[in-house]
Amino acid sequence: MDESPAELPLEQEIALLRQQLTTLRIGLSGKDWLTVEEAAHYCGVSLSQFNTKAGEYDLSPRQFMGKKHYEKNELYRAIHGSGSWRSRNTATSIPSVGATSPQVAEALARLRRRENRNGKR
Repeated sequence: MDESPAELPLEQEIALLRQQLTTLRIGLSGKDWLTVEEAAHYCGVSLSQFNTKAGEYDLSPRQFMGKKHYEKNELYRAIHGSGSWRSRNTATSIPSVGATSPQVAEALARLRRRENRNGKR
């Protein structure tokens, strides 16, 4: 955007400020289930992009108390499994835990346990 906030109509300026506040308020630490807005933020895409493309990555929300929620592990798996991020050795390899943050290591461990329970490995 090339316009300064003073040049924008008041409604647009308010919308931009609301979007900035939402981004600042999103705290994903310790959450296993994310709202649509949080899921888009976690994936690093806009809300409209997330809503448009979620189905292409087999991301399906769960309904809980009238809200859509996405499992954080499912989002991580979708990002990791996207075409341009696949390992050269194997399409389903997961990075070594030693090269990741403790939070990612924990998420990967939970993902492995879940896949083992569901018989996917």
